[in-house]
Amino acid sequence: MLLVALATGEWIALAAVFISIIVPLVILVFRSGGLFERVSNIKDAIDEIRPDVRMIPVVKERVDVLWTLRFVSAGSPKILTEKGKQVLRDSKIEDFTTEYYSDIINQVKERNLQNPYQVQEALIEIVGNYKNKEICKNNFENAAFITCVDVDSILLVAAINIRDKVISDLGMKFEDVDKFDPLQSK
Repeated sequence: MLLVALATGEWIALAAVFISIIVPLVILVFRSGGLFERVSNIKDAIDEIRPDVRMIPVVKERVDVLWTLRFVSAGSPKILTEKGKQVLRDSKIEDFTTEYYSDIINQVKERNLQNPYQVQEALIEIVGNYKNKEICKNNFENAAFITCVDVDSILLVAAINIRDKVISDLGMKFEDVDKFDPLQSK
């Protein structure tokens, strides 16, 4: 009954309030429909690329192998290629391995590795981790600049270069590296 008793001006004010609430709600509903459609399209696109994303680790591994072959031989045990020897000479990375040799071999010993192949792979990882040390970073970047290769390549060359000495210092035989290489036993 209260609504019937309203004056014309009050009806207009009530209509304005009603319109100011209802119109934005109607617009919001229509726009959210478009939003839901876009979200659905994004979900479909993600579902479509999901198999490709799962291949990234496989592709990365293959690229890593190809990258490594520029500097070390494909066989076991790994030896420096001519390009690897040139990087070794030009980068003067042997200064680094000489300075940090005791630290590197101690890290290898801490891992309690059982054979020369494990030592070789651990060396690549251990020496590679030095790129994260601020004290070494500038020298590695300068060596990379001089040799026109990346820091990871220089550290790979450094690791392979000291591998035989580390294996010998651990009382193992360099010749046994390929005996324990999983790719050689297939």
